Amino acid sequence: MDINQDIKEVENFENHAHQWWNKRGPYKLIHNLTPLRLNYLENITKIENTKILDIGCGGGLLSEELTKKGASVTGLDASEKTIKIAKNHAKENNLKIEYIHTTLDQYIKSSKKKFDIVICFELIEHVPDAAKLIENISSVINKKGYIFLSTINRNILSFIFAKVLAEYVFNIVPQGTHQYKRFIKPFELYELLENSKFKTEDITGVKFNPIDSSFSFSSFNKINYFLSAKKI
Repeated sequence: MDINQDIKEVENFENHAHQWWNKRGPYKLIHNLTPLRLNYLENITKIENTKILDIGCGGGLLSEELTKKGASVTGLDASEKTIKIAKNHAKENNLKIEYIHTTLDQYIKSSKKKFDIVICFELIEHVPDAAKLIENISSVINKKGYIFLSTINRNILSFIFAKVLAEYVFNIVPQGTHQYKRFIKPFELYELLENSKFKTEDITGVKFNPIDSSFSFSSFNKINYFLSAKKI
C-alpha cells in the first residue's frame, strides 16, 4: 500500500466515480472550474507539444481539454473506478490519453518518464504527506518545467466557506471531501517547493460566485488559490 495515500479519501471518490461527467452531479463545480484551470495554465506557459502529467486526474475533465490543445497527457488517479470512467470517455471522444490507475509513488517506481508540466489540482490537501508529494513531483519534472497546484488556504474563512458551508449547508461538494487540518497556507507551500528546487512564480486567488456557481481569478487568496512554480 502507498503510505502517502489516504484510503478513506480514495473510497470517497470511488463512491462518486460514475458521476464525473454529470455536469449537474457532485462534480458540477469541477466542470465549472475547468475553463479557469485551463486559462491559468495558458497564462503561464504554452500547452501545445508539451508532455503533461495530470496527478489526481479524476474523470479526465482537464486532461481532455489539454489534449485538445495539443499536449501529450498522462493522467494518474488512485481510484480504479475513476480511471475506467476517464478511459471510456476519452475513447468515446477519440482522444489519445494515457490513463493509469496508480499513485505518483507507484508510478515513479515503474517509469522514468519526465514531463514539461506537472498538474496537481485539488490533490495536495488529500494526501497525508504534502512534502513527500512535492519531492516526488520534483523527480518527474524536467529542468525549467512547470508545476501547477491549486488548493485551499488554512484559516477561519476557509474552514467556514470551504468546509462547513460547502459540505454541510449548501451541499456543494460531498460531505467528507475535505479535512481542515490538511489545508495549506501559501507560504507553507512556497517553502515545500523551495526545498524541492522550485521557484514560485505566481499565486492567484480563486473567487466563487454562489449565484451562478462560477469561478473567477481574484487577488483574494484566503480560501482557494492557484500556484505555479518553475523547476530550477
